[in-house]
Amino acid sequence: MADQIDTILDAILKREGDFAHHPNDRGGRTQWGITERDFPGAWKDHKVTIEEAKDIYRRKFVNGPGFDRISDPHLQHQLIDYGVNSGPAIAIQKLQGILGTDVDGVLGPATLAALAQRDAREVNNLLVAERVKMIGRIVVKDRSQLTFLNGWLNRALSFLK
Repeated sequence: MADQIDTILDAILKREGDFAHHPNDRGGRTQWGITERDFPGAWKDHKVTIEEAKDIYRRKFVNGPGFDRISDPHLQHQLIDYGVNSGPAIAIQKLQGILGTDVDGVLGPATLAALAQRDAREVNNLLVAERVKMIGRIVVKDRSQLTFLNGWLNRALSFLK
């Protein structure tokens, strides 16, 4: 499982890229997807290393929300990626909505049991649809985010299976 997580984290780092500081990015300076706003400690020396980024991803976006307990590798990858983009609680809430469980943003036993009863491919593709709808709502609400639309959509749609 650790090898699978490393592969996922490497793919996320590649998608996020090295350094960005777009004026419409609410996170401010970003390196390897680690924003200055959300992770100021990682920016104390004005840069984020790949090792620091992987450590943050593993703690905050894999182990913390419990995505390491997702058995289907493709769905696991998407949930981690969705958590990186929108926050793990939102990714879990969207998953819970698809599964028909209580929507509390916690990946607990009831959510995992409901997931075990469903086809992982179907759940994965429904989660892609939820991501696309959410992206649309973000852009409609704040037109300054339109500049990110194609990248967000391409990223979400890359998880269709």
